[in-house]
Amino acid sequence: MKSTKNASPAQARKKTQPEEFDLVILGGGTGSTIAAWIFAGEGKQVAVVERKYIGGSCPNIACLPSKNIIHSAKVASYFRRSEEFGITHDGFAIDMADVRERKRRMVRGLNNMYMENYRNTGAEFVLGTGRFLAPRTVEVTLADGTTRQLRGANVIVSTGTRAALEAIPGLAEAQPLTHIEALELDEIPEHFLVVGGGYVAVEMPQAAIRTPKDSAWN
Repeated sequence: MKSTKNASPAQARKKTQPEEFDLVILGGGTGSTIAAWIFAGEGKQVAVVERKYIGGSCPNIACLPSKNIIHSAKVASYFRRSEEFGITHDGFAIDMADVRERKRRMVRGLNNMYMENYRNTGAEFVLGTGRFLAPRTVEVTLADGTTRQLRGANVIVSTGTRAALEAIPGLAEAQPLTHIEALELDEIPEHFLVVGGGYVAVEMPQAAIRTPKDSAWN
């Protein structure tokens, strides 16, 4: 094994020389993904740095998972109302663990599709935590603790948003769920109170209403 103690300053600089790209994107959400695929498809060298979610929040923890669970709830509603359609049944039960697994299968499929598109377009997807070291230069810490330095002729910052708890007295102590945890429930909640009126707040009650009649979702 070669020792690095006596490495010359020139050798040390070479080791930390950033990798050059036409475009480096920090954050891998929908906008970033589309930009990466378009520019890479035009022959540009593109790298996308994402900390956690392949494709960002929409296919993983927001838009599409919520609609997946809403669809399961819609099927449950049809079962409950089956007599309206001339169909009789002896009752039914909802297994929320299975509902959740159906949602997770969808997410895994979408992740695979996104990665296939990265491979097909030639854009590089880098899973890690990025920070700026210098203008247009991003250092990425990978899962194994190693780092890469990426420098782009152009850089796009598209790190998105995340759920935040407002300074409402008693809210933090109640340990509320964000949409991320709510989409991972494995049981039907006895009570469901939503604070806020954004699109996620509107979608969640569509799936989470529990009726006294049969404990089903509608």
